[in-house]
Amino acid sequence: MKLRVIFLRKKHILFIIPLIVFILMMVFLIYRHYFYITSPTFSNISKDTILKADFNGDGINDALYIKQSGNKYLGKIKIKDKIFDLITDDNQSTISNYYPYWPLRITIMDVSRNRIPEIFIQGSLGKNSLQRVFAFNGTKFENIFSNSNNILGFIDCTNNRTPKIITGKFDGYNMSLTNYIFLNYKFKNYNLEDNPSFIGKDTICSFINFIQGLPSSKSYVPNNIFSPNLSNEDTYLIDKLAKENNTYVFQDALFMEKKCDKKGNSYEISWSLNFKGFSNSDSSIMKNYTINLILVYDKNSSNSNYFKIISMY
Repeated sequence: MKLRVIFLRKKHILFIIPLIVFILMMVFLIYRHYFYITSPTFSNISKDTILKADFNGDGINDALYIKQSGNKYLGKIKIKDKIFDLITDDNQSTISNYYPYWPLRITIMDVSRNRIPEIFIQGSLGKNSLQRVFAFNGTKFENIFSNSNNILGFIDCTNNRTPKIITGKFDGYNMSLTNYIFLNYKFKNYNLEDNPSFIGKDTICSFINFIQGLPSSKSYVPNNIFSPNLSNEDTYLIDKLAKENNTYVFQDALFMEKKCDKKGNSYEISWSLNFKGFSNSDSSIMKNYTINLILVYDKNSSNSNYFKIISMY
């Protein structure tokens, strides 16, 4: 069989090169359109803070200013030379109360995948937890969603599925959750898997109750929620909390899917839990304690806690 050699003329080369460039650009743009999502920003706020993000999709970072004023937090966003106040759905400028033992938490994340991130706020109003979501509609930042839940999370953000926003409440020994997708500038309820181990909620419930039982619960560590790969440095955190002789009260939590398998199922999740600690020797002393956890899926688990805590800090 003869080897056929193809010689390209100059005019063919001049045609082919722009065609290849065009195809590569189209592939890139399609990828950006369907799979684009901004890297989320998570921030615990305890004082005046400036957060940078592109809030109008023009490719230039803007500034979100969070200001503490007395017992309140106020928010403003500067886009070029224009200032937008964050006004709540009840027409108030207070986006959350300020308490030194309960930090404001802000997550900036593009769940709509339109290159314009939404602003998720977790805080408090009086003694109650608070969640708000602000979205830019082209003329203002609108408070499109509010509730008094204390659990907020995100899944399907590391794959090509539609991102899901999960909000709910931990109350006693149970965690009730509701699942949403962001569609047409609104939150639409989406069917949620009714599974005790979904995103590790059974493990998190056990962990919260264990921490709230310290220091007396120190001898009753629920070992079924911890991975055998948990290091001694991680378990030292529990010893430290127990030795501080506080009464711990859960305040709120944020979770985020970190990795998923080829089928889109979550197998590694980060959780960040806020607790208020009352000194048992002086009840007037109150501090915030934030505990960060990494949970991994263990398909060989012999109990219902399929997600195990592998890291704690």
